[in-house]
Parts: sequence; structure tokens; C-alpha cells
Amino acid sequence: MTPGTQAIIIGAVANLLLSVFKFAGGILGNSVALVADAIHSLSDLVTDIIVLFTHRIGQMPQDEDHPYGHGRAETIGAAVIGVVIIVTGIGVIYETWQVINEDFGPAPGLLAAIAAILSIIINEGLFHYTLRIGEAMQSPSLIANAWHHRSDAISSIAALIGIIGAGQGFPFMDPLAGAIVGGMIVKVGIDITRQGVRDLMDTALSDEHTIKIHTILKAIPEVLHFHDLRSRVIGGEFLIDVHILVDPEMTVTEGHRVAEIARRNLIKAFDNIQDVLVHVDGEPDAEVEAIYPITRKELIEIARPLISELEGSISQPEIRVHHIKGKNIVDVFIKINAKQSMEGSHALVANIKSKLETAPQIDQARIYLDLNS
Repeated sequence: MTPGTQAIIIGAVANLLLSVFKFAGGILGNSVALVADAIHSLSDLVTDIIVLFTHRIGQMPQDEDHPYGHGRAETIGAAVIGVVIIVTGIGVIYETWQVINEDFGPAPGLLAAIAAILSIIINEGLFHYTLRIGEAMQSPSLIANAWHHRSDAISSIAALIGIIGAGQGFPFMDPLAGAIVGGMIVKVGIDITRQGVRDLMDTALSDEHTIKIHTILKAIPEVLHFHDLRSRVIGGEFLIDVHILVDPEMTVTEGHRVAEIARRNLIKAFDNIQDVLVHVDGEPDAEVEAIYPITRKELIEIARPLISELEGSISQPEIRVHHIKGKNIVDVFIKINAKQSMEGSHALVANIKSKLETAPQIDQARIYLDLNS
């Protein structure tokens, strides 16, 4: 049994016992507020079942059909919990309003106060216990359930105040406290539902997290600029996509190294990142068309026959292609005879450059002498 499942089961058992005890205390102790609080605890049992179901699904590993895992189940669970809490709160407000419009009965007794105090202590303990496990596991449904325990503790405090007030000669305070309890329950439900819906709508990370991401990327010297930063949350885990701009003269391996540095630095900075996708750009996408109309293979097929026509050059030189600022640039590395004069080498380089740049598809040719052999 995982710590999360254990926390859910312990909370469910506690809520069952508390709801029975508070119902008895509210009826025998003449407290409308405590009966309303008992209904709140009973609603916790429903949410505990939802949490148990969605949490177990959310903890399942990635598979072929769910490459991002099953974390959305926990987010859905949190949203459903929020809706259940809202409905419960509205029901409590309605019931207490009915009581307020009727004649007040006897003042609540000591049993009602004891039940309320016990509920406060147990629910506050459940809140801290469940929240600690939920945050450690980055589980939205567990965290939502923890706050449900906290709302139960708060509602018990309101019920206790109403019970004490009614016992001091202010009978309206007990049903009024019940209405306040209902309002608190609705508020907690709205907050939980809003967060669940935000995650389901792929809402970006908070401004605080975004600023932290900016700081990390700006600290990498090779990253000239970054854009198209996107983020979302799935089951309490972050997914981040970003485009980084590097020197266009970088090799593929250099660019990959910079992207990997960015990826690892972001993963180290957050405890709950599922994945980071870094796209490397050699030029700003917004300023230059990212897709060039000619391929590397086509440019090489154009360049090699032109080079082979020139006397003194080799037929299979190394050719590298760059697409920079809308231009097609061809780098050619040629090997020449060691006995060839410097003047002859310069003339050959000039001839190759001139020949290549006559091709309409080549905007610039850069010729290099390879002296390694």
C-alpha cells in the first residue's frame, strides 16, 4: 500500500466515525450547526472514494496509449472533489436557512460542544498528514483532499462558536454558524474546482515559476535568446517547451549540448518536472522563414559538379550547408597538392568560390583549405 493510499483510507475511516459522532452530537445536543458539520464529514467519504480511485489511476506508469502518464486522472479527481464540496455547502446553507425561518429549539448542550472540539482536532491532524504526503507525491487529488479536511476543521470551529453562542442565550447563533459553515464549504470547493479546471485547460505555470525559468535560461552563455516558452501541469508535474537561439555557426553537436544543458538545469531547479523539450534555433523564427525551399542534398548535388570541373580540385570535397538569415551558404573543404604554390592555391579558392556563387541557389560560398593530410 502506497503512502497516498494509506492516507486516503485513514481519512475515510476518520470521516466515517466523525460523521456518526457529529450526527449523534448534533441531534442529541440540539445543534443545527453540528448536524451541518456532520453532513460535511459525510461528503468527505464520497470524496475519499473519488480520491482513492483517481489517485490509483494517476500513479500508473506511462504506456503506449498514455505517453505523458495518467496524471490527468488526479486532476479530474480534484475538480470532481471541488464540485462535490460546492454541492454539499449549498445543501448545508439551504438546510440552515430553513431552520432560521422556524422557531428556535433548545440551546445546544455539552455533548455538541465536545463533538465539535474533537472534530477540530482530528480534522486538523488529517489535514497536515494528508497535505504532507500529497506534496511529497505531487498529487493534486491528495492535496485537494487535505484541504477538504482543513475545511471540515474550519466548519467545526464555526459550529463550536455557534454552539457556545446559543448556550449563552443567543439561539440564532447556532443556525447562523451552520450557514457560515456552508459558505466556507462552498468557498473551499470553488478554489479546488478552479485549480482543477486550470490544470485541465493546460494553464501555464505561475509568474513565479516563469520568472525562475527565465533566470535559468539567461544564465547559459550560449543561449542568445529564447522564445515560445510554453508550460502546463499534468497530475502535479510540469511539462515545459522552449525554443532557444544559438550561434548559427554552431555544429549540430554543439547545439545539442546547449539544449541538454538547458534541459538539465531546468529539471534540477524544480522537484516535479516530468519533461523539458528544448528546440534549438539558429535564427529567430519570427524574422526568417524557418523552412528553406532547397535541401542539403540538392545543394550538394549542385556544388560538386561545379567543383569537379575545376582543374586542381578534388572531385569529392567535404561540403557543409548553412541556412542563415534567409540565405543558403555552402562551406567547401578542399585538399590540394602539397607542392602547389600559395598563389596557385589562392587562385583555386577564388575560382571555386566564383563558380559556386554563379549558381542561383547558392547565395554565398566559403572555401577552406584542408591541410590535415
